[in-house]
Amino acid sequence: MKQHSEKRTEEAVKMLLQTLNRNWYDTGIVLDEFEATHEEREREQSKHYDALVAGHYALKGAIEEINNRLNK
Repeated sequence: MKQHSEKRTEEAVKMLLQTLNRNWYDTGIVLDEFEATHEEREREQSKHYDALVAGHYALKGAIEEINNRLNK
């Protein structure tokens, strides 16, 4: 039972990293597109853009934190 739980935890971490990386990649594409089509003033006024930037960098932080813990 203990080994099974450990294996499931390991697999869950792998899946989590895959999901976080995919979301980071996808939000990056959307941000690049928005930045290419909007002026700086428009970006500064967009709450959705601002929220997506925050989420994008939070994803990157979570990925780095997980990797740091795995590499201890």
